[in-house]
Amino acid sequence: MPVHNAARYVGAAIDSVLADMPHDAELVIVDDGSTDGSAVIVRAAAERDDRITVIRNETPTGVSRALNTAVRHGDCPAFVAVAEHDDLVLAGRFSAQLAALRGEPALGAVSGEGRYLGPSGRIAGRVSVGPRSKAEFDELRSAGREILIPHPAIMYRRDAVIAAGLYDAAFDAAQDLEIVNRLVYAAGWEVRTIAQPHVLYRIHDSSMSFSHISRQRLMTRYIVYRNRAQLDGEAFVSFAEWQEANQPDRRTRWRWYRKDTGALRYRQAGLAWLNRRPVAFAGNIVAASVLHPRWVLMKLRVARGR
Repeated sequence: MPVHNAARYVGAAIDSVLADMPHDAELVIVDDGSTDGSAVIVRAAAERDDRITVIRNETPTGVSRALNTAVRHGDCPAFVAVAEHDDLVLAGRFSAQLAALRGEPALGAVSGEGRYLGPSGRIAGRVSVGPRSKAEFDELRSAGREILIPHPAIMYRRDAVIAAGLYDAAFDAAQDLEIVNRLVYAAGWEVRTIAQPHVLYRIHDSSMSFSHISRQRLMTRYIVYRNRAQLDGEAFVSFAEWQEANQPDRRTRWRWYRKDTGALRYRQAGLAWLNRRPVAFAGNIVAASVLHPRWVLMKLRVARGR
């Protein structure tokens, strides 16, 4: 669990992990330079439960480096799971994921579905991405598509995540997408999303970053380029080199801006719904539908379980 300035939520996040975690497991928390009191909460939790190990970075290193620090700590076990510092693990997550990985040796990582949790405690919607069967996985991989399973509830096979090379800090805005695709296309593992709710994904103002949406779009396009090159056995350049050679024209930048703004408005609509603000919800959902209708339709299908 990487932690950075999450004092409002991290105590509940830790409790949810401990409640579902096997008794012989270890929770490694990397406090990545928090300045808001998170360190006190984390240390107090470690004093109450000896299954918790705390690593403190005096200055922030970023989420990828914090995750890598935790994975490298001590004798990394056969399976390693990630939990976010503000989300809640649901009962049955770890046992279901362990069973899936032990049952299918080709799986390098699995995750589960989830629901959104608002600041007021309201729960709504559905988080579900990624292949839920081998057939879905094979279809995505054969086309070189980007593959993502929900990172807030991911569990890796140790040998797979180490073989893939751990997280790349150059992709901190999309480190989850990057490592999963490297796991699949470079290291040859399969991944799967289990069709069960495993996490309450907390939505709050700090998760409404437009800059992340724009950066993630560029990274996704690069990852698809890299996937297809790997499938074809061709060389590929670094993200920095690719970005320099693939600067979008003005029309493309405007189209991306419209879509990214639409996606952000949809997120803002979701936050308004969770906060029981119907007027703000209606305004944002209308704006999202005008700016990026395909995104809205896709999200609505996911929310309805389709």
